[in-house]
Amino acid sequence: MLSTLAKPAVVLVVGIGLLLNPVYFASDDLTGSGTEITYAVEPIENESDAERVVEFSEQTLRCGTERACALERQIASEGAVEYNGSVQTLYGSELDRWNPYTDAWKRYKLVTIGGEFYIPTTEYRDNVTVLGHENATTMEALDHIAVPSNETTSNVRRAIETGSITLTDQRIPEFERGDPIAHDGDVYYGTTSTSNWGLSEGVLLGRLTLFITGGSLIVSAWSRQGR
Repeated sequence: MLSTLAKPAVVLVVGIGLLLNPVYFASDDLTGSGTEITYAVEPIENESDAERVVEFSEQTLRCGTERACALERQIASEGAVEYNGSVQTLYGSELDRWNPYTDAWKRYKLVTIGGEFYIPTTEYRDNVTVLGHENATTMEALDHIAVPSNETTSNVRRAIETGSITLTDQRIPEFERGDPIAHDGDVYYGTTSTSNWGLSEGVLLGRLTLFITGGSLIVSAWSRQGR
């Protein structure tokens, strides 16, 4: 049998456990509210869908909208640009501070100008760097920026295999960036929908009951300890 001193200690531990019930009771959301994010995934089956996905991916630099694209427009209209140096320098080096090409050329994998897609190319000839554009069809552009599924998170693969996935207060970076995903010979894209929600009345009532019970046990254990 538990000793006289041990009984209050056990009651105290149980009371503290009940008082901390939000940690394990509906623990996905300790505050009582959250955001559900649903990613619905579908295969890209036609060129119209492919064009929309490619154009709005964060891997694509859209010239003529929010960016000036002076270098890209010069290459598109006049051909390749040559300069002495390399775009493969480390970020933050002395060269990057005056090199007009380095950072911009590493931010994107595709350029769209006037409804046409271009893949940036880099070639080195006798210590001279040649920056150019290779024209690409919509489907070639899609394949170029598609991310292999084996390079993504398990949530991405699960969403593709099941058609959708719903997470609470979590986001999937690949879908947030608008990346098309290549999986088993097909290319997929994801759409996002969010909804805010609160815990059900049953969960809230259960938490309150455990909280009151835990508080009562702590008070009871403290009183017994005092005697």
